[in-house]
Amino acid sequence: MDEKRITDIQREVITLLNDNKLKKAIDTLAEGIDELQDWELRTRYNELQTAYKYMLEYLRMGMPDPDRERLYGELMGKCYVINDQIAIARLTEHSAKVYCQMRRKHKGLAALESTHARLKENFANKEVAKSLPADECRSLNAELAREHELLLQQLFGIVWSSNCWSKADAETIYQYICDGETALNDRAVLVSAVTLSALKCFEPLKAITLCKLATNGESLLSTRAIIGLIIVLFTYNRRIKHYPEITDAIAVIREDATIMRRIETIQIQLLRCRETQKIDRKMREEIIPAMMKNPNLHSNKFSMDILKEIEQDEDKNPEWKKWIEEDEIKGKIEEMSKWQIEGADVYMSTFSQLKNFPFFGEMTNWFRPFDTTVPCIAEILPPEIKGNKSIIGAICGSQFFCNSDKYSFCLTFERVPKEQRDALMEQMTGGIDADAPGLDTITEIPAEKRAEIQSNQYIQDLYRFFKLSNYRGEFSDPFAMSLNLLQSKALSPLIESNEATLRTFRYLVEKEYYAEAFKAGKLFEKSGEGDAQFFQEMGFCAQKECDYDTAVDYYTKADIVKPDTLWTLRHIAQCYRLQGESDKALSYYLMAEELAPENISLLMQTGESYATLKQYDEAFARFYKVEYLKPDSRRAMRAIAWCSFITGKDDQARGYYKRLQEMPHPTFEDYLNAGHTEWVTRNNAKALEF
Repeated sequence: MDEKRITDIQREVITLLNDNKLKKAIDTLAEGIDELQDWELRTRYNELQTAYKYMLEYLRMGMPDPDRERLYGELMGKCYVINDQIAIARLTEHSAKVYCQMRRKHKGLAALESTHARLKENFANKEVAKSLPADECRSLNAELAREHELLLQQLFGIVWSSNCWSKADAETIYQYICDGETALNDRAVLVSAVTLSALKCFEPLKAITLCKLATNGESLLSTRAIIGLIIVLFTYNRRIKHYPEITDAIAVIREDATIMRRIETIQIQLLRCRETQKIDRKMREEIIPAMMKNPNLHSNKFSMDILKEIEQDEDKNPEWKKWIEEDEIKGKIEEMSKWQIEGADVYMSTFSQLKNFPFFGEMTNWFRPFDTTVPCIAEILPPEIKGNKSIIGAICGSQFFCNSDKYSFCLTFERVPKEQRDALMEQMTGGIDADAPGLDTITEIPAEKRAEIQSNQYIQDLYRFFKLSNYRGEFSDPFAMSLNLLQSKALSPLIESNEATLRTFRYLVEKEYYAEAFKAGKLFEKSGEGDAQFFQEMGFCAQKECDYDTAVDYYTKADIVKPDTLWTLRHIAQCYRLQGESDKALSYYLMAEELAPENISLLMQTGESYATLKQYDEAFARFYKVEYLKPDSRRAMRAIAWCSFITGKDDQARGYYKRLQEMPHPTFEDYLNAGHTEWVTRNNAKALEF
């Protein structure tokens, strides 16, 4: 059976199960299992088939079966798992994909224990090496580092390529990750291996392991497990309901207030990934080209935050300051700074071209926390960067760069000839102000802030892996999903608190995902804690989705909670106006006008509503007032000209259209309406000219 046919059967079974066609799914699996040499899987398939037949037999005989619904769900869940495992077993024999190569190499979890034992011993030997004389210590550490690389890669490959987990396997892997006798960074990589393993072949025990790790005391492990759990459960959202043991494991997480707060933060960070492509495009097409065009960019000074540096340090090049103060460039840098402060991924475009080093040819390295002792990095960087008083040290310790980008940054020096590299390093390890912004190392930051930084960096690491790595073809892209926990029945309990739901709602409103925000707002509304701002935001979402009746309902609620608010009254009026109910719109514009009698935009809207209702005297009064307050207002001039034309004030209309044509860039409508005015006064030649 070829690879395509194996994959087609797998997808067909998933579709049948999603449609609750269990019998047909079981029958379809038969084609995939006939030639399979895995007797354990064949046995499990036969047991599944037998259990289903017994359930049908009980039903046929009319025997009471109070567990029928539960049993049916269990059979569905088992069928999903067996389907995936049959497909993987068949693909392992035929496919050239890296995952299948790993499976052929490691043959399941057989070498897990021995590999972990050697890694543990390697870690212990590093501690022993510290007590040796300098030369011996250096030599032994180099040897241990090479051994460590091979062992970590092997352990990662074993866990990633494993599909069938027993409870004992799950417990063993959990204990290995929690084992303080191996390096924390290695254990963090293993959490990523569990996540990737679950993405390739879902198994409830893998999800449960991630649930348990989510409450680990080490924030580096906890944040990775939470993010992995969210991605895995989102990927397999349709089938999670068939595994009550996962729901039970999630319930345990909900009892930990610290982890729940961490999940709220991670939710916003995951939603923020949607903006990465927009930011990337803007960086490549606007910000970077604009900055590169300016000759003053080539300065021998380096700043992590240009705007703050200019404010704090008056020694800098005055021409540089002049350049920054140019409105267009200043606006772009301020926007970039705002993104960075929010935690947005502003460096994707910068580092996306720096992922072709051999280092990234090994999958393990995409998930490694940044570590200067990694052999290829240790060979490049001088020991001075262990401090935090150099530019290069600041970048390596910065919270703004993800781990993957830090590796890319360091590896760029690998391509520089050694003599030039040494000179460059000497410059870049020169002292800088320790109090300069953005130079705090992550270890000096309070625990919860550190967890927030770690999760943001890891999400960006994952984003680069699934978007840029040579391995991305092995997986479906999780960042193509919404990753909104409120949209997942399994995951929504993790942010069911009113505060978390409201925070998600407001983030979605801010980023203009109005339909999605409205659904989140409906969930929060059930709490009964909505205030005027919330009702305004709900109305705004509905208005943006052109549901004007619903928008008016929410704006009215906002007006009841907080009466006489200019913004609310204007938006109610807008909704009525968009529905063509000009009389209702006018009544609200007039109420708003009492609150802001000289608001130019409001005066125009009120006048336009009067004009729609053919109450031209009142319309003229508003338009003339706007013209007085803002003599160059083209909108007012056009309105006066049109109302003059409609009411037969032809000379006045002609005068205003002439003024409009004398201004820069007159519009199509300016000429057209001027032509109307000449036509009705029978000046046909002039009308034809316009």
